[in-house]
Parts: sequence; C-alpha cells; structure tokens
Amino acid sequence: MQKRLPRWLIAASIGIGATVGMCTAAAGPIEEASGDACKLLTAAQVSTVLGVQIDEGAYTIPGHPQFCVWREHGTSQMVAQNVQVHFLTAHQYEAPKTGPFAKGSESGLGDEAYWADTPGFGFSLSVKKGSSYFRVQSRPIPEGVARKSDTPADKAKWAEKEKTVERAIAADVLNKL
Repeated sequence: MQKRLPRWLIAASIGIGATVGMCTAAAGPIEEASGDACKLLTAAQVSTVLGVQIDEGAYTIPGHPQFCVWREHGTSQMVAQNVQVHFLTAHQYEAPKTGPFAKGSESGLGDEAYWADTPGFGFSLSVKKGSSYFRVQSRPIPEGVARKSDTPADKAKWAEKEKTVERAIAADVLNKL
C-alpha cells in the first residue's frame, strides 16, 4: 500500500520552491548607473550659479563615480551651500515620477524632466536626455537661514531659489552629455 503525502506538505513545498525561485531571480545583479558625475561640472560653473566660492567636485560614495557633490569652500559640510549630481538608471529615473513626492514636469530641459520634493531634503530635478539620466539636488541657502518658523511666503522663496539653481546646473550638465 502506497502512502500519500499530506496536502499541506505538498502545498508548503510548492510555496517554498516558488519563493526560493523568485528570491533567486530577484537576487540577481542589480543594474547600476554609470558615468563620472564629477566630470560634468567645474567648480567655477557651480560657483557662478550659487554665488559663492566652490571646491572641486568630490565623490560622495567611494568607488561610485556616478555620485558627486560640489561644496562651498572653507565651510563645514553641515552648513555649506552645495550642489549634488548623480547619474541614474532608467528605473531610478522612472520610479519616482508618479510617487508621493512628485511635483510635476519641467519643460525645456533634455528630453524630459520632473521635480520631486522630499520632506527634509527639498527639491530635486531629474532629467533624461537620450539614454542618459541624472538628478540634481542643491542647497543654495546657508543652513540656518531657512527655518521651520519661516512664513509660507519665505518657504516659497527658498523653494524657488532651489529650483533656479537646479535648472541652471541641469542646463550645464546637458551641455556635457
């Protein structure tokens, strides 16, 4: 007489097998953006846009040249005005376009561009040109100038300052691509 396996054991085995298969596929290589972001701008270009002396670009993550930051010269990183640029993959570009922080498109930059406003970080501008994707984020206001107690009009003024800087930086980057 042949013994049958309990149905729960068969179902559990199939479920575990499917889960392992999906996890193995998901654990495959993760696409990473490429390019040297520090070669996109000079300190002089960023200085012109921010209106303060800027140090040359520095990689923000060792071994990952797709992330670069230009900071105000002689000022602590915590308060320095700065501009950050990093290359994106197509997925990294597309994913936040319709998310909770999406704030609309920007015309006249590359093939397509859009804004995001992340609480605690401010605005960022993501731009697509051909098969290249990048994001610009800035802190054009010395830390401490914009305060939580600012009026809505003050906050709107600071937000527009960020957008003005990010538009100008994106235009300079696009000239290099």
